[in-house]
Amino acid sequence: MSDYKHGAYGQIQAVGSRVPNASRSAIVYIGTAPVHTLALASGESYNVNKPVVVNNISEARQLFGYSDDWASYTLCEAMKVHLENKGVGPLVLINVLDPNKADHKNSTQVSNDLTPDNGRIVISSAESIILETVTIQTKDQTPVTKVKGTDYNIAYNIDKKQIVITEIGTGLGTSALAVKYYTIKPSGVTSDDVVGSSDGLGLNTGVFAVKNVYQMTGYIPSFLGAPGFSSIPAVHSAMYQNSQKINDHWDAYMFVDLPLTNGGTVLTLDSAVTYKNANGYTKQNETVYFPMAKGTDGAYYHLSVLAAANFQELLLAQDGVPYKTASNTDCSIIENLYTSASDTGRIYDDAIINAKLNKNGIASAAFVGGRWAIWGASSADYNQNDGDSINVAETNRMMLFYISNDFQHRRTRDVDQPMTANDLKTIVAEEQARLDALRKMNALLFGEVFLDASAKARSDIMNGDYAFTFNVTTTPLAKSLTAIVKWTDTGFATYFESLGE
Repeated sequence: MSDYKHGAYGQIQAVGSRVPNASRSAIVYIGTAPVHTLALASGESYNVNKPVVVNNISEARQLFGYSDDWASYTLCEAMKVHLENKGVGPLVLINVLDPNKADHKNSTQVSNDLTPDNGRIVISSAESIILETVTIQTKDQTPVTKVKGTDYNIAYNIDKKQIVITEIGTGLGTSALAVKYYTIKPSGVTSDDVVGSSDGLGLNTGVFAVKNVYQMTGYIPSFLGAPGFSSIPAVHSAMYQNSQKINDHWDAYMFVDLPLTNGGTVLTLDSAVTYKNANGYTKQNETVYFPMAKGTDGAYYHLSVLAAANFQELLLAQDGVPYKTASNTDCSIIENLYTSASDTGRIYDDAIINAKLNKNGIASAAFVGGRWAIWGASSADYNQNDGDSINVAETNRMMLFYISNDFQHRRTRDVDQPMTANDLKTIVAEEQARLDALRKMNALLFGEVFLDASAKARSDIMNGDYAFTFNVTTTPLAKSLTAIVKWTDTGFATYFESLGE
């Protein structure tokens, strides 16, 4: 008996191996953000374990805060690269750092005696202070607590990393005040927090909150990243678990990193391959990156983020259709590859990257064509000895996911409607027109769609279950171009003829 179905569905099958202007595909990042630096309005809560859309860097700072300490606040790297450096968006961010959670803040309250200066108190190096925990009391024998919004206003300055307390009227006075607060503890965030959990009834946290993206944002969670955490096998495993048939519908592709160390030992280009295979970084729906990049600005970047930002730039230029890879796209922010502080003086050319990483299903970056570029377009299940026509290019799998996800997103409104023979013909014609449009823009070499009318399918149709088969061939990427240059003496014939004239 066939499974019970109610809705629009899509299946990916490797065998048989102009579109919408506004794509509903989203790049979703899971990690930590300095939400503790935000001032909350009455009744407002921090954005924790909740998918939130950010369209620009200003909006991201307003909703999540910002810090250049990317090791502690991992989502800020994605904000910087996508929204500021590249100017592309939107992103869906899921923050797991919770200032209200005991493990995520230091238990000892800090108290400083500070004196207002012209009605202001400035606290420098305040990036770790949980803004909502700041209290102000007089130093009297019987202390009086000042009231926020009545006696003073308080705000955090992201650029100066300062908290500025400004009196209302003469609410602060001129005497020394006891300013007390708690500080955040980013190191208290564990892999368990990032992995999160699900009760199976809609209560989802961490990576499992990907299940809430479509309902809460309207975007399809098509691409997943977790810089700083995806290199942890437990987190990577959770990402994979939550990338397939999200909400029983959506298929997502992952951009992930390998760690720089394993048990305290720095990974080399050779041992990175061993680590990848031993720890399951070999999934068909992911591109795996190694190592990191040192930027021209002195920052250290995860290649997964740089690649995802370049990829999003391509998506915006091609109506959200993922048929172009981020590989061999400019990445001028890169100064050199980075494996560890002690590994200096090495220059990894593209021949080394090809031989050590790319042929083993690991993407990286390389100096090619006179500039730094993302380098490597194969999915993680590819290797030179066991590759196929699909995993040789990440865009092949992405395109299959896109066609399936797009069909489900659009066709849900046809569910529970009367379905006549003409209606079915119309659906087939419309879907064929979309495939033809993809072929015309060179996203596909071939595409055909038809209603499955086999004996089993007819039995399903009697129960209201219709299956449409999409046979597609994606446009192959040029993995290499070779110039075969041969010596010939043919030219001498013309040469000698000219001498005899």
